[in-house]
Amino acid sequence: MWAEVKRLINNLVNFGTVTQTKTADGKALARVKVMDRETDFLPVVSFSNSFKKHFIPVRPGEQCVVISPFGEASGGFILRSIFNKQQKEPAAANDTTEVIEYEDGTVITYDTAAKKLQLNCVGDISIQAGGNITISAAGNIDIDGSRIDLN
Repeated sequence: MWAEVKRLINNLVNFGTVTQTKTADGKALARVKVMDRETDFLPVVSFSNSFKKHFIPVRPGEQCVVISPFGEASGGFILRSIFNKQQKEPAAANDTTEVIEYEDGTVITYDTAAKKLQLNCVGDISIQAGGNITISAAGNIDIDGSRIDLN
């Protein structure tokens, strides 16, 4: 009996590495190698509700945490993307700046202290609207070094 209780407790929280995913099928499911075993396909915790959905692909090789609330290794969910030696925190990270950094070098930052949103895109930017697009600024607008006077 105690061996079974110990096994269940040991399975509650584990660290592992993603080995296989279903992201190519648009699904947030992955398998994880935990010590000497591989989990079944488990759901990856994501931002999803009736207000917003945010899909971030899961990739083999990512380190993660597997939570099995009832201690059964075949059930549970994955907490993903732990910063580690191979995946360091972004250079712009600090206690007032949110950073989104993509593999191609595109970076989006928002600094609440400076009240500054910055988009550094390495490729094209496309904006599509089903309605009007309005651009307004309290100061000037500069486009490729040319200043547009708003007054």
